[in-house]
Amino acid sequence: MTMKASAVVIPIVPGIELKRILYATDFSEASLAALPLVSAIARRYGSQVFVVNVWTPVPYTMVSPEAAGVMQHKDEREAQAQVRQLLKTRELAGLSATAIVKSGIPEQELSQLVRQKNIDLAILGTHGRTGLKHLLMGSVAEELFRHLPCPVLTVGPKVAKGSMETSEIRHILFPTDLSDESRAVFPYLASLASEYQASLTLLHVLPVENATNPEAGSLAEPLRKEMQSIFSSQIDPRCPAEFIIDFGDTTERILAHAETGRADLIGLGVRKAAEITTHFRNTVPYRVVLQAHCPVLTARQ
Repeated sequence: MTMKASAVVIPIVPGIELKRILYATDFSEASLAALPLVSAIARRYGSQVFVVNVWTPVPYTMVSPEAAGVMQHKDEREAQAQVRQLLKTRELAGLSATAIVKSGIPEQELSQLVRQKNIDLAILGTHGRTGLKHLLMGSVAEELFRHLPCPVLTVGPKVAKGSMETSEIRHILFPTDLSDESRAVFPYLASLASEYQASLTLLHVLPVENATNPEAGSLAEPLRKEMQSIFSSQIDPRCPAEFIIDFGDTTERILAHAETGRADLIGLGVRKAAEITTHFRNTVPYRVVLQAHCPVLTARQ
């Protein structure tokens, strides 16, 4: 993502700031893909960056307790060295960046850091695979954005390499079911749209069976007007906005609109982890993050 000259920003949502960014990494190629985005946003907002690795101690069952302790200490030292090396990359050069290494359960350690450091935004990458040594696999990434008490920007496995360095945020897609949970992310989207003078598409997807209703058009229009009534006042007048009612599978329609509209960012309001009754892999946010060709910003109440 390249930088452009700063513009006069209309404070659409007072209090929305990105002064402290937590960048969670497991040193995988997928997590490193998020680093240019960390750099671009931190430079844009003058943010302080905390580069964090949370590693889970591997049980060395075939050696003595003393030898296991030595090997785990070696693992920790290697993690610390890798985090410090990231601070020397060109992406973080000139930024206020701090290296942090923790051991334990990722969502617990990162949640604690978010509160201790007053983090405004967490950024991570995910490859969508599972594996003992990988922190940011798909389902764990969703564990994080449903647990962390701050917005989370996730770079999924289908985001093109290098796209974060060459594109600005020009178009933002906001799918909403008009619930309080889905609205949680919109203040951040409105703020980013204002900062980048980006266009916005607000999308509400109805079940596919509604499309065959002869009165589908008349049913959709009140919903469109409701969307306009709820969100229009929060949108910078310099940012073009369209309000769309569509029909079909929610995930498929979100991804289709993101593709055809060339969205640079998708924003989703999400429920807390305790409120999820189905497996993470069946949820819309999980599927969108893993299939979208652009980063996904999530926030919960």
